[in-house]
Amino acid sequence: MDLQFLERILDGREKPTNLSFTLLKSITQNFSDDREIGHGGFATVYKGVLPNGNVAVKRIRNSHSINEALFYREVDSLLNVEHKNVVRFLGFCASTEQTAIQIKGSKQHIYAEVRERLLCFEYISNGSLQKYITDELRGLEWNTRYKIIRGICEGLHHLHKEKQIYHMDLKPDNILLDNDMVPKITDFGLSRLDEKSKTMSEERHGSLGYCAPEYLHQGKMSFKSDMYSLGVIIIELVTGQKAIPNNNNNVLRRWRHRWKKTGNETPFVYQQVAKCLEIGLLCKEIDPSKRPYIWHLIHVIREVEGANEKISNAYEHTFGHISPYLEDDMLGIEPLQLHFPFELNNQMSCEIQLTNDTNSYIAFNIENTSPLSYHTQPQKGIMPPQSKCNVDITMQLQGKAPGYMHRANELIVWSTKVNDCIAVEDITMGMFINDAVRVVDEVNLDVVFDDNEPQESSDKSNEVSSLRILNCKASSILLVSSANDL
Repeated sequence: MDLQFLERILDGREKPTNLSFTLLKSITQNFSDDREIGHGGFATVYKGVLPNGNVAVKRIRNSHSINEALFYREVDSLLNVEHKNVVRFLGFCASTEQTAIQIKGSKQHIYAEVRERLLCFEYISNGSLQKYITDELRGLEWNTRYKIIRGICEGLHHLHKEKQIYHMDLKPDNILLDNDMVPKITDFGLSRLDEKSKTMSEERHGSLGYCAPEYLHQGKMSFKSDMYSLGVIIIELVTGQKAIPNNNNNVLRRWRHRWKKTGNETPFVYQQVAKCLEIGLLCKEIDPSKRPYIWHLIHVIREVEGANEKISNAYEHTFGHISPYLEDDMLGIEPLQLHFPFELNNQMSCEIQLTNDTNSYIAFNIENTSPLSYHTQPQKGIMPPQSKCNVDITMQLQGKAPGYMHRANELIVWSTKVNDCIAVEDITMGMFINDAVRVVDEVNLDVVFDDNEPQESSDKSNEVSSLRILNCKASSILLVSSANDL
């Protein structure tokens, strides 16, 4: 009967209510490791399987430290929240039982109270926003990122304006994405259930990058604290980084480079990027009184969208402090994710192509930032206008598989415009520092080892095959090969 009732709640035919511990234990296979889908400092989340769909069961750890009054207050808040950008609450369990524990070496028993506090939500299959955070050059297209930003703002507006609830732990891990990439906010208010969390406890350390200064240092909680967290998320969605960008123009350059390749360049997207950066920076003001409320942001977003049809020419507008560049002046790099066909004790190699579609000379240097050994051929060079060059990247012999088969930011391609009289030997890392006159591009390369057929390790060394000869499209290109950093 309990199972059928939960099915009706999931279908929307019944309202969320209290659920039995026996039911939640059954649908998660006794909270088995195979059903675990999330783990944090506060709770463990399990997948619950029903005949008509799946649910997420959050089992709160350290239930004895939970303040009962706070628990029921937060449950009451969850019961009253219903919005497309907030994870749907299905029910709760507050089970308390007495269990007899035999005293060792005695026939006597002591009686202990076993408390279980659980929450049940709709199951969101696409995971959290965290795994989709990338820089401007890869990952989600801008339109998808903008819809996510807008959805987060609308969900937070519902919590703040309609329900008077502040989140206090807003971060990409607490924003889930459904199959249509619609964002859904989760875990609002739950971090406050533990009485220990009134001070800066260990459980909150995972959120430090998103935590408002007044909350971090003084424990002050308010709507404006959530706005700081929102600002970090917006900047991260636009740039891939939590930090405030040093140069907003450079952010737009990188987006323009991507839009040129995909044909998605329109005047409106420039305005969207600029406005998102602007509101992200405003939300990150140290002084809470200078941060906007969420209803102000919703108003700004609607104004921007209302102006879409009025924009007729991208080059007649300056969006904030950002002016669109007329020329895509970045060095093209393909691919941004390198795939090595991994085999133990064999040399592995793959190739990237650098493309200079500009009318300028561009110097580049490829830096290895990994503890693994990569050899690049060439490591640095000067590319004339309208030229291409293939760069061979070789992985040195491995006695064992690397710790991680998918490795982010293994290599960096640095590039900058130079005059035509510079020589390759003049290229130094000092050239790749942004200043008032020089624009430097830094592009990270990820590495994936494709281990389709695991290989046995062999004591016999394989002879290292010679490096492939470069296939350079421009005969006048100047190159140098080196396995060492400059």
